[in-house]
Amino acid sequence: MLYAFIAGSYADVVFPSTHDGATLAPSVLVDSLQHWGRQAASTYERFEDWDACAACQHPDIADTQVNATWSTMVPAFSRGYVGIQHARREVVVAVRGTTHVMDALADAQLVQVPWPADTQAHVHAGFLLAYQAARPHILGALRQIEDDPELAGYSVRFLGHSLGAAQASLAFADYVQHANTTERRRYQLVTMGAPRVGDSAFAAILDGLATEHAAGGVQGFGVLRVVHANDIVVHLPRMLGRYVHGGREVWARGSDAAGWELRVCRRAGEDPGCSASVGPLWWSMGDHLEYPGMRLGIPKY
Repeated sequence: MLYAFIAGSYADVVFPSTHDGATLAPSVLVDSLQHWGRQAASTYERFEDWDACAACQHPDIADTQVNATWSTMVPAFSRGYVGIQHARREVVVAVRGTTHVMDALADAQLVQVPWPADTQAHVHAGFLLAYQAARPHILGALRQIEDDPELAGYSVRFLGHSLGAAQASLAFADYVQHANTTERRRYQLVTMGAPRVGDSAFAAILDGLATEHAAGGVQGFGVLRVVHANDIVVHLPRMLGRYVHGGREVWARGSDAAGWELRVCRRAGEDPGCSASVGPLWWSMGDHLEYPGMRLGIPKY
């Protein structure tokens, strides 16, 4: 390969720490990412009937209690669920990625619009429209969970792949900026194959929330952006720098079968030593379809 992927030993990899100060081993990070990848992959299935959903029966996620689902057509197509895993003491907000022509149309709307929670920041109009379709379902379910004393102390994780990662990013920023709870609940955003969602001001919002909730993530970061090798989607949209990634990148290569090599990049945002070093000639759609815990077929547009 002509690009430089940091391989070999993990001596030069900066792994974050858990909130008790212990350094995470790579195997722990891989296990966590595979768990969340399986949750994100399940959104491509008929998850409304969890027991009949083949991808949902992996022992790692089979005990998920689905509290709310949505599948909208107006004002845009969005699909996902809010679920609870009592064994891990976590609430999962999982949003489906791009497998439908209406999603592809949303991806193509490159115009930016003000982020409603902070009009100094701007986000992709199509992504925002899709999130607004899901918003009442997500917020309604999370408010019920916040009011449930039996779920006090549960972490809340926003997950998604592809377009689902973009919507999960907006949901995380929207909800966590305005979370109204008397206890300090742990919030985290984990995206896989996420496109750029907004401008530098929106990336700064994500980075600020990542810092505020850094102690909450299992890996020690509040916002993790997972990139598989040469994934093409993470480099889009490209509009003269008007779109910028936020959060901490985890650059991965490998597969569930062969094992994963991971690098937690040293700089927040777009670290030039990680996936940003890959030139357009080597961008790959195939890498977009495989992530820890997830292997998808070619989307049918």
